[in-house]
Amino acid sequence: MYSILHISDLHRSPRDNITNAELVSALVSDRQRYLNETPSIRKPDAIVISGDIVQGVSLGTVDADARLAEQYSTALEFIVELTERFVDGDRSRVIIVPGNHDINWGLSKDAMEIVKDADFPKDLSGEICRPDSLYRWDWKSRELYLITRVAAYEQRMDAFWNFFDLFYSGASGLLRVARGQPSNLYSLWDGRIGIAAFDSCHGNDCFAFHGSIPREVVARAQLDLLDSGGFGLLMAVWHHNIEGPPHRTDYMDIDIVRGMIGRGFRIGLYGHQHRPDATPMQIRLAERETMALVSAGSLCAGANEIPTGAARGYNIIEIRDDVQSARVHFREMSVANLFCAARRSALGGKSFVDLTWDPPADLAGRPVDSSMKRRAAMLAQGESELKAGRPDACKRLLEPISAELPPFGRLLLLESARKTNDLMLLIKLLSPPQTISELIERTETCILARDYATAAEGLDQYGVDLGIIESHSRELRAKISAGKAMAL
Repeated sequence: MYSILHISDLHRSPRDNITNAELVSALVSDRQRYLNETPSIRKPDAIVISGDIVQGVSLGTVDADARLAEQYSTALEFIVELTERFVDGDRSRVIIVPGNHDINWGLSKDAMEIVKDADFPKDLSGEICRPDSLYRWDWKSRELYLITRVAAYEQRMDAFWNFFDLFYSGASGLLRVARGQPSNLYSLWDGRIGIAAFDSCHGNDCFAFHGSIPREVVARAQLDLLDSGGFGLLMAVWHHNIEGPPHRTDYMDIDIVRGMIGRGFRIGLYGHQHRPDATPMQIRLAERETMALVSAGSLCAGANEIPTGAARGYNIIEIRDDVQSARVHFREMSVANLFCAARRSALGGKSFVDLTWDPPADLAGRPVDSSMKRRAAMLAQGESELKAGRPDACKRLLEPISAELPPFGRLLLLESARKTNDLMLLIKLLSPPQTISELIERTETCILARDYATAAEGLDQYGVDLGIIESHSRELRAKISAGKAMAL
């Protein structure tokens, strides 16, 4: 299995009554508990953080920029230590998206001007509800605002992106990760999982609380993931929940998620509602298509922000090897701010739920062979790396799947091993040799590696079957004997 630590709504602030050390300690202590539970839970292989990294600042906050920078400094310290302790410091295995609390409300309002009554659009309600509208209505003051400084408005999340840059600075192994993007792409589990990490705060500010991901952003992320490799599982991460109570507007259009399902995304991770949940969502196109939707509760929101009956918490998601099912474990904060299993009566006293989804199908309705697609994509990339003079990169790509490689892939890996002088890999790939030339190369490589016993055994084992001529055999055995003598 592959295990993901899913946390959300951290609301970090130096003024929080739970310090970073206490929070990290509580998560580490709970890891020791769930490793020994029945059923035990796999140690996390990756971390997903689905938004609201900091508490944020309200309108009118004095020194708002300094306060936000202070909060992000606290958050960075927490996430860096969490990364070190849970995924060996590998920042490519940490996925981060922004939430509504990551927006600087003051900057968004400063980019707007009040609209005079005489300048109101004729269809005010229609104009406000139009996608990408620049109008905002403030229900408290009963005033209409217009975003007049669009470039300044786009800077309302600069504090988040500065934190984002600091965290990923110098990180290797990232698929496509950069500040300010409506979606970033990650690869997990040696290329088996492709992740689109969406910014669901499109158009969100001090007056507009809804979540939104433009449909073209979802479409482009899917196309880019398809172009990047044959992932066995596509996963989406965002912040906002997709349904809410009456008289609330702070959730995301469910049709956006339906579009993800139809494009092959099979797990969706989000937060915002401060309540854990895990449920399948289905649409029917040519065939039924299912996505597992998983919401994490708030890791550290204030007591007045936690819904009635909920507690601070997080999830662990164990994805099974077939990448068509997963088990979601719910953990909650209990005594002395420590986490434990969140046992629920609705689950028969269990603290987990099992979810399955339908694999994407081809045009004929057959399940897509994702492993074959993945191998083909890796072969194509490996060939490109080798032609570009980067044999090390080709070797890193193909060596983990050496047992699955077709003949062409084996030749690529052989050439990479030769160019990097990797004697051990060469001996492995040439066992058994497929031609007399490969037998000769294998023997001479064993001699270079001073593995004279393996060299002699190879000649005895493969020489007759391949039909090596006696003079070549005698010459190779003489080299083996000379090598042995020099080593004495």
